[in-house]
This record gives sequence, structure tokens and C-alpha cells, in this order.
Amino acid sequence: MKRIGIATGLLFAALPLQAAEPAAHDGHGYAAMTQPASKSWTSLPLLKSRMSGEDRVSRSVTIVPQNIAPDSIEAWSNDLADAQGHRVLPLEMGGAKLDKPASGGFHLLTARETQGDTVRMASTVYYFGERGGKNPTAMFMQTKEALEIVPQPFPREHSRYRANEDWQFLVRFKGQPLAGCRVLVQTSNGSRQELLTDAHGVFTLHVPDDFKLREEGAASAHGMRRGADMVLAATHTEGATQYLTAFNSSYGEDAYANRDLAWGMGFTLIGMLGAAPLLRQRKNGTKNGETGDA
Repeated sequence: MKRIGIATGLLFAALPLQAAEPAAHDGHGYAAMTQPASKSWTSLPLLKSRMSGEDRVSRSVTIVPQNIAPDSIEAWSNDLADAQGHRVLPLEMGGAKLDKPASGGFHLLTARETQGDTVRMASTVYYFGERGGKNPTAMFMQTKEALEIVPQPFPREHSRYRANEDWQFLVRFKGQPLAGCRVLVQTSNGSRQELLTDAHGVFTLHVPDDFKLREEGAASAHGMRRGADMVLAATHTEGATQYLTAFNSSYGEDAYANRDLAWGMGFTLIGMLGAAPLLRQRKNGTKNGETGDA
């Protein structure tokens, strides 16, 4: 796997900021962004999942790191009592295989790359829908990396982030909340925004409604909602060591997207069904009148 060279202090790569770079606040802020731009929608570290297999029996999940070159990927199950509640997944050429545990549907996955005094981390969540398991709050709150962005909470089972919804996240360093920390948000649809944590290290993300209008005949026209990727990133400096952490997930269209259109089509269909008997009655009456005249 090709390693990505990151010079000291060059943590966020090729990501535009609003106006000039402000001074760091209490040791955590944005560093200069001068690394060449990535061909991807982001240069931040990501963990992506890839599924293979035709059914649940043969299905396998591979976790693929992007924009980061870790030695391994760590997995935490939301059932912390399970013997496999925490395990290290070895990396192969195509990524790391995520095995199905006996219990625990939610998994938090992390990867770490250290080069000199720069530490870059990526994290994401994967959910085994058929595995059930306990509420993942305890699993999320367990300290796993030095610098973390923690969902507060994560969407429930069979759900996900959606446009125009508000969700909270905690930024912490070595288990302690980071107040006044700047967080960068990017989406694969092209949105960029910066947020600031409060006194408790918490920030609120209003998931952007940035889906482009889809041409006729696209998937959403057949009842399938569109999805996109997003990544949230924060930095912190302690002594000579600089940390970057990024949490990535997906999000969908507004829960009410196209509902007005659906209601309109529904009322139109009801009107047509209601008018059908009247049209048949009128047609039959006209036909009988013509027969009597004959």
C-alpha cells in the first residue's frame, strides 16, 4: 500500500478554509494546508467498507483504508462482554477482513498512522444488521485513540444520518473533552463547513441538504433515496506531536424529501380512481341513449 508522506505540521491537506488561518486555541486548531490535492473528494483519512458474497452465509466485509497507511485496523464490538469485543484485524492487500462476532451488531473501527511526530487517525462505524446486540453507547464512550470524534449518539439500528437533521459529537483528547476545538466537515457532494466545540467538547452538526437534482430516470425516481459520504476532522497539538483524527460515515436525503410529490401523486391517483365510476356511468348512459334513438 502506498504510504502518504505528511510533513510535520501539514495535517489537513488541500482543504480550503474561510479567510485566513487563525491562531491555534489552547493547543488545538488547524495547521497549514499545503499538501497537493487528492484526486478523491477528500484528502482526509477514511475507512470504507466493501461487501462481497451473494447471500448472508457467503457475505464478507472488508475494511479498506483510504488516505492513510496503518499497520492494522482495530475493531470494537458494542457487546463489550464478548471475548471478541476488541480485536486487531490484520491488513492484507485488499484491506482487513471484518469477521462476524457471535453477538454485537455495531462495530467501531479505527486505524492509526504514525510518521515522526505526526499521528493521523481514521474511524468509522459498521453495523451487522442480523446480529442485534446492545445499545452501542458504552462502546463509543470507551477511550480508543488519543484524539477522537465520538457520536453522541450514533443513529439507531437500521437508521442513518439524514439531511437537515441535527446530530451531536464529542471531541476528546486522551479521554478529556476539548473545548473550543475547530472541526472541519466535508461531504462527497461538495459541502464544506467549520464548527466549534462548546465548553464540554461537544458540537452540533446540521447534516447538509446538498443533494443535486437528479435527472429523470435516476434511482430516486424509483423510490430509492440517494446517499453520500461525509467526514468530520479535528486536530490537536501536544508538545512536538501533532494529531489529526477523522470520523467518516454516510448520510441520506431528508426524511421528507419527495414526500410532497408523493402526496400529490397519491391524491391524483385517488381522484382518478374516484372519477372512473362516474366516467363509466356517463359512457354507459350515452351508449344507451344512442341505442334508444336507433
